[in-house]
Amino acid sequence: MKNQYKFWIVLSLVVAFGAGLIGGVFGERYYLQKRHARDNRGPAHFPSLEQMAQDLGLSADQQELIRKIFERNEARLKELRTDMHGRLMSIRAELKSEIDNVLTAEQKQKLEAMIEKYVAQRKREFGERRERDNQKQQQEKNKGEVR
Repeated sequence: MKNQYKFWIVLSLVVAFGAGLIGGVFGERYYLQKRHARDNRGPAHFPSLEQMAQDLGLSADQQELIRKIFERNEARLKELRTDMHGRLMSIRAELKSEIDNVLTAEQKQKLEAMIEKYVAQRKREFGERRERDNQKQQQEKNKGEVR
């Protein structure tokens, strides 16, 4: 009788372990696939001149005219990005100042540490994303050379 209970207990533990293992494997695959799909979605970009030339069948004259349009507007876009960056920095500084007025000295130090950690993480993620993009571009370039 005692051996029968041991058998059922061991069997129950094995079944629970197996269910956990299977759930973990499928859960990880599901999570990683979702995460991978999110990573591959980058922000949509306006097509490059090369892409436009290929997809639209642009002539050399058309390509040159469009190149000049891009060059003329490049300064305006850069100015806009600089202005937006400055405005964002100003808003962030005001926000931090208002929050600092609410916090104690110890809380301010902890907030600074949180901000530094966040900035370091963003820089690391940006570097990793840039590296992945460079690798993808290199692979696409290599594919084009092989053909």
